[in-house]
Amino acid sequence: MIYTVTLNPALDRTMWIESFGFDDTKRILREERYPGGKGIDVSRMIRTLNGNSVAIGFLGGWTGMEIEGRLLNEGIPHDFIRVGGETRTNVIIHSNKDDRELKVNAPGPDIDPRELGLLIDKVRSLRPAPTIAVISGSIPPGLSPSIYAQLTMTFENLGAKVILDTDGEPLVRGLAATPFMIKPNVHELSRLIGREFSGLDDMIDSARALLGGELEVVVVSAGPDGVYAITKGGGFHCYPPRIEVVNTVGSGDSTVAGIAFALERGDSLQEAVRLGVACGTATAMAEGTAQGSLRVIDQLIPHIRIEEF
Repeated sequence: MIYTVTLNPALDRTMWIESFGFDDTKRILREERYPGGKGIDVSRMIRTLNGNSVAIGFLGGWTGMEIEGRLLNEGIPHDFIRVGGETRTNVIIHSNKDDRELKVNAPGPDIDPRELGLLIDKVRSLRPAPTIAVISGSIPPGLSPSIYAQLTMTFENLGAKVILDTDGEPLVRGLAATPFMIKPNVHELSRLIGREFSGLDDMIDSARALLGGELEVVVVSAGPDGVYAITKGGGFHCYPPRIEVVNTVGSGDSTVAGIAFALERGDSLQEAVRLGVACGTATAMAEGTAQGSLRVIDQLIPHIRIEEF
């Protein structure tokens, strides 16, 4: 079973207005609401692929209840720890006039040690046993950046392959626990290494230097240039077709979902990344925080090219 961990979920509210402006009332022309947070987005895309996963993490307050209800309506199994604080709401305001967006993300509720202990206890007793765990996203207030390292070790002790998708200090500390795979974008990898890259070869060599122990794969997303998958023995570049990008929100999470889903069913790494790129590209073609459809994903797969290096 695939488990996704979202420690800092959000209700994503996307609103469309005619144009931006200050000191004036702007009327909402349209609004969409989705359960959000990187791990939840992974579970939603796995569901789109007709796969199974269980979303776990923290939910609280009325917002948490709405997220839970929306997950139930989408048919996504979940088992969250209820916390005392209110789950955050993120707001995206889209201006029709100039086709621009304003994104406002909240920090999330404080998580106390008792609530954290309940989550770790839940992970240790998961049934069915995890085969793949996707740990991703930001860390809410009150938790140490080392929490992802602890979760990685806990899942690995249960026999799961861990995919870690985060940034900054949580990535640095989580990497020390040697997950199976990390999925930074180019900028996140640069921050992890501590310098800018002089070129593509430098980026690939820097990523390969991270490999060792349980860490077998570094998947680097590069926006419209696709994805680079780096392993000890080599690697490959996965090129998506050129598309009209509508919104990149959640595209990386859809990529991770496709990879996790394909690996769990026994696909090769190349085929898993191909599916992941198709999922990410389809989501980039969708409005707001909506995700790509299975129909679009299936149409994209034959047009994705892989080149080994």
